[in-house]
Amino acid sequence: MNGDELRSFLLTNNTKQATEWDAIKKAFNPETVEINGEQVYVFDMIFDLTVTPIEDPIGISQQLPTAYVPMHIHHYIELIYVYQGQCTIVMQNGKMTISEGEIIIIDKRTPHAVEGISESDIVIDIKLKHDYLSSSFLSRFTHKSIISQFLVDSLINNRRVNNYLHFPFENRSNIAGIMEHIMCEYFEKDFCSADMINSYLFILFTELIRHSNNSNSIKPVDTKQDDIVLEFLKYIEDHYKDCSLTKMASHYNYHPNYASSVLKKATGKSFKDLLQIQRLNKAALYLTNSDLPVAEIAEKVGYTSLSFFYKKFNDIFLQTPKEYRENKL
Repeated sequence: MNGDELRSFLLTNNTKQATEWDAIKKAFNPETVEINGEQVYVFDMIFDLTVTPIEDPIGISQQLPTAYVPMHIHHYIELIYVYQGQCTIVMQNGKMTISEGEIIIIDKRTPHAVEGISESDIVIDIKLKHDYLSSSFLSRFTHKSIISQFLVDSLINNRRVNNYLHFPFENRSNIAGIMEHIMCEYFEKDFCSADMINSYLFILFTELIRHSNNSNSIKPVDTKQDDIVLEFLKYIEDHYKDCSLTKMASHYNYHPNYASSVLKKATGKSFKDLLQIQRLNKAALYLTNSDLPVAEIAEKVGYTSLSFFYKKFNDIFLQTPKEYRENKL
């Protein structure tokens, strides 16, 4: 299936008659639970009587214009993507309209419903059995960058507070192409389609993290403070070899104590800790991508004492530089 075939497939689907809500209730007999004083249904399936509850790592379906499902929750994370047009997401604290190219990720056990889909709107629903927004999964993105680690932590904290993440991408963003590939593989499965989908999902969440600091919907309330933190982290990444707190603070016309406090509050780490992490991450890259001697690598990343470099490297990676290089071969 290619992009044109996918569009034709989705347009044809949109003309189908959805299963009536009474039939869904009768077939699945969903239980209800009370959340924040409201009774909501519990569903871990696609709302189509021809589809069984999710057995694969993901389940993808199309929200039909004629479908109706009241407030409900899932035990899985749900990703809603507007392929064309728009739709309205109903949450317990209000409504949100998302438009073409945008994504909303709704956390587990978060009451919600989808409404306002017309015949010209195409809305895609993806239920994720694996938690692609867990700390353990997202740590795969952060191995060599203190900035990406900060963005991931911000993403996780925002999800924890709001129970959803909204990514207001435009339809011409990279997200559209990634989502198209995922749907093509899912709706017309071929050899290794499951592996392809998992790979595209990794790319998708990488793209979400890359753009998370550009989205007003997922920024912390103190946007100015967040921008300052990113500037500090960028400075450390760019000047890790000879960086100092005094130099960095002076570069931005701040007092060193203020810069130190901002970094500690935002990241939970001191300036020295962040500098060590960045230097050691660079050293790890040299170890895996060059034949340079360890002593030369230590010097290149800003260490004057080889024994101190060995100690700090072992503290972070729990192995010597030599062991790290051998294990990565």
